[in-house]
Amino acid sequence: MYNESHDPLKNKVQELENEIKRLRKLIPQEYLTDEYFQSKSLNSKDSLSVIDTNFTLIDVNAKRLIGTGLKRSELIGEKCHKIFYGLDKPCDECVVPQIIKSKEANSFLKSNLDNNKIRFEEKHLSPVLNKKGNVERIIVQSKDISSYYHLVDRIGQREEFYKNIFESAGDAFLVHDETGRLIEFSSRLSDLLEYTKEELSNLNVSDIDDPSYSMHFDQRQKYIETEGSALFETSLISKSGERIPVEVSANLISFSNTNISFVAIRDIRKRKLAEKKLLESEERFRTLVENAPDLIMRFDVDYKHLFVNSASFNILKMQPEEFIGKTHFEMGFPKDKCEFWEREIDLVFQLKKPHSADFSISFEGEVHHFEWQLIPELNLAGECETILAIARDITVRKRSENAFKEAIKTKDKFFSIIAHDLKNPFNALLPIAKNLYQNCREMSEDQIFEASTIIHSAAKQEYNLLKNLLEWGRSQMGKIVNAPKQINLLELVESNIQLHKTKADRKNIHVRISKGANTMAFADEYMLDTVIRNLYSNAIKFTNPGGNIQIRIGRSGSKSIISVEDDGLGISEANQKRLFRLDTNYTRVGTCEESGTGLGLLLCYEFVIQNNGTISLESSSGKGSIFTVELPSN
Repeated sequence: MYNESHDPLKNKVQELENEIKRLRKLIPQEYLTDEYFQSKSLNSKDSLSVIDTNFTLIDVNAKRLIGTGLKRSELIGEKCHKIFYGLDKPCDECVVPQIIKSKEANSFLKSNLDNNKIRFEEKHLSPVLNKKGNVERIIVQSKDISSYYHLVDRIGQREEFYKNIFESAGDAFLVHDETGRLIEFSSRLSDLLEYTKEELSNLNVSDIDDPSYSMHFDQRQKYIETEGSALFETSLISKSGERIPVEVSANLISFSNTNISFVAIRDIRKRKLAEKKLLESEERFRTLVENAPDLIMRFDVDYKHLFVNSASFNILKMQPEEFIGKTHFEMGFPKDKCEFWEREIDLVFQLKKPHSADFSISFEGEVHHFEWQLIPELNLAGECETILAIARDITVRKRSENAFKEAIKTKDKFFSIIAHDLKNPFNALLPIAKNLYQNCREMSEDQIFEASTIIHSAAKQEYNLLKNLLEWGRSQMGKIVNAPKQINLLELVESNIQLHKTKADRKNIHVRISKGANTMAFADEYMLDTVIRNLYSNAIKFTNPGGNIQIRIGRSGSKSIISVEDDGLGISEANQKRLFRLDTNYTRVGTCEESGTGLGLLLCYEFVIQNNGTISLESSSGKGSIFTVELPSN
């Protein structure tokens, strides 16, 4: 261990610093201007830069650019400690605060690792004052003194300069022999490990190095002797037992026929804490992304997938790894979709702005609709390197929108029917009623009978329309309670035949019933009665006088079946497509000019569906119709 007193060394260093300050004060302040900097920049062999009081770079000379790999325009406006040393805060040794306070030039020594080698710089800082006498800018003159032995030889102060570097640098330094015995160390190391210099001087590298974090001292020493140097991370053990993460740069030096290791040690606790927080943040983000219901992807400029979250399996039934490194084309997606996606991606790469688009794609026999958000990811130069894409399945929303549109169309049609069909009967009723009201005393009994017959017919038609409209409206609003039970279909059929007997007799229609052994069905009695009433009433209406109607009741498997067949007008194939729908309401007059609302079959359809049944039609124009209803038998 080096035991020579440090007091003479400190005195010499202090004398040197005082002399530098005295010489610097001889420089007139007015020379510290832009013109002064420009002249220095053109002629100086040293690196020059100008910063403001917030460490922001204002200007640099060509010498200072060397080694940064950056253009002058890329440095201006950045923090000097960030650009030159990769630090997030000012250097520990920096004297800018003292200069701002004293308004006098000052200097310090700076060390840093450059390509695994320790680099030393002498920094001289000269203030530039504004008209109010405050420090506005600072000219920083940096001199590379890594080959410090030549400088020390020149000024005859090798040991003092070495000690100054050793003690003043921001990192801790250590010199040890091949066995790990500490030969010399800086005070920063003893402060870092909470030992006194005397305590630390009696320890070995193995006493302060944590082998569980990295390789053992003997293994590492062999590596350094083989390679000549090493850069690694390890943990040092403080006096209190705390494990301190550090970054170590070790270089092998031959000295007096023996090998010693010169070691620079950097405390990286803050960096490790930042890395831990970043890792936790990334993990939280990854958890959110992987559990998001949306499909999240990242694309490069060649449309290749760089990342895909696990929603790809839930939505597309494809594992994320199936996408990586492939384009949509390479994965076999439809050509038109691939071309659309690539056009949208190209647009975002060009505009460098977020963009959204909608698309639909069919898989597993079902069409899915997606809302696609494309977000550009820019680098520091402002260039778009990748695109983050978020695809949200909006199929349910689209269906709701379509259902809403259909509901609007249905509502419009409903009111159209109300406006048209409710008004028509009054066109016949009102003139006749007015004539009857005004001239009843002069009219004969036959005229009065004829007028009252027309009024009765119009009122009945109006009543039937209102009843059908109200029943349909109640069914749409869920006001009709479905209470299914075992029902005898034969009894309902016979009841409705009796109800409409007068109509059938008037047209001399022959009605027959064919029934099987079991005539029971499981349905709501009110709804099923409405269905049979409408089907039978329609059969009478569209059957010619003297025609035939046959009603069949039976069972097929677990289904109860009732069919109503007539030999009347029939329905063309084109008009059959308009049945059971409100938006294409179909109505026509009967064989004896009976009017209709067109809502009867719609009610039949609604009520059959609500009872878990089906209704179908076999018909052709002029050859009659067969309406068949199938219902659960139990």
